[in-house]
Amino acid sequence: MGFTHLQVRSAYSLLNSSIKLADYVSLATSNQLKSLALVEEGSMHSAIKFYIACQKAGIKPIIGMSLKIRGEGFEDEWTLLAKNSKGYETLLKLASLTALEDGGVDVEEVIAQSSNLIVITSGERGVLVSAIKQHQEECLNRYYHQYLKRLEHLYIGLLRVNHLTYEVSRHLIHWSERVGLKTVALNDVRYIRKEDAKTLTFLRAIKENQSIGQTDIQDVERYFKTEEEMRALFADCPQAIDMTEEIVASCTVKIPLHQQLLPKFPTPEGASSDSYLEALCYKGLMKRYGDNLSPVHKNRLSYELSIIKEMGFADYFLIVWDFIKYAKMNQIFVGPGRGSAAGSIVSYVLGITNVDPIKYNLLFERFLNPERISMPDIDIDFQDNRRDEVIQYVQTKYGSRCVVQIATFGTFQSRSAWRDLARIHDVETQLINKVAGYIYSGVTLKDIYEQSRELREFFSSYPKLEVIYQEAMKIEGLPRHTSIHAAGVIISDHDLTDYTAIMEGPTGVYVSQYEAEDLEAIGLLKMDFLGLKNLNMLQQIITLIKKKSDPTFDLTTIDFNDAKTYEMIAKGQTTGVFQLESEGMRQVLKKVCPTSLEDIVACNALFRPGPMESIPLFAARKHHEQPVDYYHPSLQGILHNTYGIIVYQEQIMQIANVVSGYTLGEADVLRRAVSKKKKDVLEEEERKFVAKAVERGYPIEIASQLYALILKFANYGFNRSHAVAYSMIAYQMAYLKAHYPAYFMSVALTNVIGSERHTSQYIREAKQLNLSILPPSVNKSGLSYQIEENQIRFSLLPIKHIGLNLARQLIEEREAGLFKSVYDFVVRTRRFMNQRAYEGLIDVGALDEFGYNRTTLHHNLGAILDFSKYDGGLFETDFEIQVLHKDLSKLEMMKREKELLGFYLNSHPIHMLAKAAQENGWYYPSDIMNINLSQATFIGFVEKFREIRDKKGKLMAFMDITDEHMSLTVTVFSDVYTSEYKSLLGKVIAVNGRINMRNNEKNLNLSKIIAVS
Repeated sequence: MGFTHLQVRSAYSLLNSSIKLADYVSLATSNQLKSLALVEEGSMHSAIKFYIACQKAGIKPIIGMSLKIRGEGFEDEWTLLAKNSKGYETLLKLASLTALEDGGVDVEEVIAQSSNLIVITSGERGVLVSAIKQHQEECLNRYYHQYLKRLEHLYIGLLRVNHLTYEVSRHLIHWSERVGLKTVALNDVRYIRKEDAKTLTFLRAIKENQSIGQTDIQDVERYFKTEEEMRALFADCPQAIDMTEEIVASCTVKIPLHQQLLPKFPTPEGASSDSYLEALCYKGLMKRYGDNLSPVHKNRLSYELSIIKEMGFADYFLIVWDFIKYAKMNQIFVGPGRGSAAGSIVSYVLGITNVDPIKYNLLFERFLNPERISMPDIDIDFQDNRRDEVIQYVQTKYGSRCVVQIATFGTFQSRSAWRDLARIHDVETQLINKVAGYIYSGVTLKDIYEQSRELREFFSSYPKLEVIYQEAMKIEGLPRHTSIHAAGVIISDHDLTDYTAIMEGPTGVYVSQYEAEDLEAIGLLKMDFLGLKNLNMLQQIITLIKKKSDPTFDLTTIDFNDAKTYEMIAKGQTTGVFQLESEGMRQVLKKVCPTSLEDIVACNALFRPGPMESIPLFAARKHHEQPVDYYHPSLQGILHNTYGIIVYQEQIMQIANVVSGYTLGEADVLRRAVSKKKKDVLEEEERKFVAKAVERGYPIEIASQLYALILKFANYGFNRSHAVAYSMIAYQMAYLKAHYPAYFMSVALTNVIGSERHTSQYIREAKQLNLSILPPSVNKSGLSYQIEENQIRFSLLPIKHIGLNLARQLIEEREAGLFKSVYDFVVRTRRFMNQRAYEGLIDVGALDEFGYNRTTLHHNLGAILDFSKYDGGLFETDFEIQVLHKDLSKLEMMKREKELLGFYLNSHPIHMLAKAAQENGWYYPSDIMNINLSQATFIGFVEKFREIRDKKGKLMAFMDITDEHMSLTVTVFSDVYTSEYKSLLGKVIAVNGRINMRNNEKNLNLSKIIAVS
């Protein structure tokens, strides 16, 4: 078998190696190596990826870990290799221990669990190395007799990466011979090629947040040496090289993959999972349908239960049912469904989803397919601010080590790779930003370099920067830190450290050391607990309605055929409405003018690249402007609701079912197969589809045409179950907005506090709904936007210099009594407010209610602060306000409002060009949807400006110009762009350009600037 490196770390030893797993395995295959070892530092992050990659390449994987060992008065570092599957399980336990116990494990713990492990001592640090350096023979022997002698499979590691380790290794050889221990030759491999040593130095500098000048240059010997190089290095001890062969031969790990590690649900009174699920479902069936229960419902439930039982998934459904029941009992908002699970009547009658699959013609086989056994996947949306409560409940029910969240790895993206490397090289910020301007997401540094002539020309003047850029290419994509999967949770009825190492999480729930794909490869069950902000909004709006308007309001009983709601949707007044608020979607809604939930479902499904090409045809057919073509009479029932257009994946399945007699399970397999676009598969499936259709009486030409139809839409079709469930949330929000606009907009505005752009947009929308936005008030404003007689009072939190703590203290002081005067306000709040905060409140009008203009308030502020300082504020009658009659100009007021809020609240600077607009016939952004010109001039306030590089590397820009009601995107292509255009941000301009459509949104391609305010 030959020599094998036994101490190799990959990039998953975060910032301590530059080796990518794919490169490591590729190196082995190109050099015909039969075995590879991987030992990450104190973790098992890469073990499953490494194991699977080696299996695919026909290479024997040696799985290990380097571990910090602690004993009484000493620390050491051992390399542990799994001899067998039990040894691998031991590594998982030890990796968990070291992560949970601050990076080290007690020596007695390791010795007690070492029977299935190879233990190799460090040749660079630790007790043995320290004792040799200090010539402490007695210490060596004591360490051996007290600890090392008790290890069943012990080897003394020899390392030669520098002069010091070379000398230590010679002493270790002699000592090992005296006490009868085996030695093994190691190289501390952290990069593939010798010239990559500096990459490791850079990673270490980034890790330590140091400049290169402060960082020790790493040894250049920690590369993947050939066997010949290693034999030459250890020529005086060839047996240490040969010992790797003995170790490799003794290590054989088999990790079971693709198991079905489904947890068991604790049923009451020892009932079987199948019988308990069935009982719950039939009880739920009566509750859901009552007098409307029909044989169709009963048969569907019976069929689904038989499939669930056959697949062994009853416990899965019971677990989901249980935690959703907990959420609902604790008034935690749960979404109506997500993904294909909404196609199940079992999910519906259990209350897991709130979408009736019979009513909406949803298919169970799209969720669980008896023709293609796979793990079930029910993703659940919870209101985002209470999602963690549900996870905590599950953890409490099943045990802290039976429920874990899932690790992810943040990686060096193209821009961060460049910035980090430039920073540690002490590159000037201006130059860092200059190069970063050429880098955009989704494109690698290498591709950007090759595509951008301007970047290469820039580097010709700064060759040092080009070298750094080339180094950034090497770290791009490497893991940088661990993070947590946004939604994924693993649930088991076993201690999960039998399958994955774990680490501490920020909320008290443990986190796996493996990523989701690794856990799923093992066979563990991932459930997605998603936090959806819109559910939180729904809860807040309904709370307001019940408190202020209708105590009996019930969202589940709203009318899904409400004319007022559809009228609002058809106008595109959907800002703040889930799934319907983008400008592009609003234009779709104006075209389609939905009159039913089915129309909203279709709009959601079609509004994606590719399918959106069918939107004009969908709208035209709906409005009887074009005839509906069903391709064949047998498809009319399938395509009726979508006017002859294939929109959903389920329609493809139904076509295969009706035309060729496929079962729905077989039809789902066909849908998946053709979507992969493999030629041999497509040809085979076509022969099968056409033959079965011909058997059922279809002419061969028609059968071929219908197969071509399936082929065309296989990649376009959207999951109807998901579209229906999310469209229900969209409709619910739209209904609340149509009937309770003040409540809706106050909650919507509260939920975008912190985003100036969204706040400005939502305020424009509120004004369109004839809602007044009342200015901030120290006596009336709160942390959230408040309702005052069907008007909305501005919140304190968006005001600069008024943070959360200050606002809370102000409100707390106000609870002792309203502020009677500006003097009273200052005196009572001076202990926690500074002058800048007072000035900010004056400039946004929060003190206007005291009857003085803003110039007067500014003029007297300092005097009030000084006066009250000496008399304790007790004698307001002795203080006289000096009134100034000349107030700030309207323009100055607007300017200060904009500085403090990020947008214009009470007026808008666009009025400065209003006269010129009227005289010249210029349009406003909100006019664009109502004009049918190819070229026009618009005036607007430049709210947003973004400079990018086009595919040729040339500078271009996008700017958003707004009026009081709408935003219009202006594209400035490179042929007309100049960098001076950046100064337009925050100004009112008149621009002439060509009107065009992009992603169903009208926008403007700039021709020239006409005027600037």
